[in-house]
Amino acid sequence: MNRFECMFRNTFCHAVVMPTLLLLLALPALAVDDRAPEQIIQETSAQVLTVLNEEYEQLSNDPDLIRELIDTTLVPVVDLDSMGKLILGKHWKLAGEEQRAAFVLGFKDMLIRIFGKTLLDYGKAELTVLPNQPEQQGKYRIVQTELDIGAGQPPLQVAYVFRRNKQKEWKIFDFSVDGLSLVKNFRTSFSQEIQETSLQALIDRLETTDESDLPEGVRIPAE
Repeated sequence: MNRFECMFRNTFCHAVVMPTLLLLLALPALAVDDRAPEQIIQETSAQVLTVLNEEYEQLSNDPDLIRELIDTTLVPVVDLDSMGKLILGKHWKLAGEEQRAAFVLGFKDMLIRIFGKTLLDYGKAELTVLPNQPEQQGKYRIVQTELDIGAGQPPLQVAYVFRRNKQKEWKIFDFSVDGLSLVKNFRTSFSQEIQETSLQALIDRLETTDESDLPEGVRIPAE
């Protein structure tokens, strides 16, 4: 695992994984979701806390169940293709269709594995949608939230960037904590890795990225 992914595991998993799951984990599988971004956040953040409280023991004893839950609830509301395109940048244009699909799948699987290992640590976090949200800019919408993770730590400012797709659904394609963008940082990290190895080498590595790849001593702090 490279340096940025270690930072991601400590920073984004600390501050983004839980709020993202709070927003999305309990989202029903709808054919078309016409809700506004703020409504998605407010409704599902309350629902997921119920899931964590009622099924904590089952989830904690079955990592595969957590991963399956994330895959079937989080993934449908994230625009992974657009996220992958932004992250790879010029490398996306040079890649064939098979490599593009393989990268998106590998990136998704990596996030699911990381998210799954941190979900249970942050079940008591509280997410608040801030007032005076930024106005919609064309097909883009930013939702500003504040995450209270407890333990005497100051709240974190978490922003979700939504984009409206051709089906008129709002999808998340980036999120940031205190201005640190997941897409921009992975773009920098992966671009360097591709230059040093190759896109295929990156894809192969993403298929096996897991918590066991972290250097000794690097862990997400417990709540």
